[in-house]
Amino acid sequence: MKALIATKNSGKIEAAKKALNRYFENVEVEGISVPSDVSEQPVNEEIYQGAKNRVANLKKYAKEKRN
Repeated sequence: MKALIATKNSGKIEAAKKALNRYFENVEVEGISVPSDVSEQPVNEEIYQGAKNRVANLKKYAKEKRN
């Protein structure tokens, strides 16, 4: 199984791989840098909006790469 994560941070990628390996076999986790579309140092609601935007942008990336 291949999973995408919206970060290039190696620590976060490794943590996601460890978590997924508890439930699935042969997991490959790939970090993808996608825009959050919020300011560089988000605060308050902007933090949540940035997370939602990264998920949406990661889905768009995955769909484009699949075709």
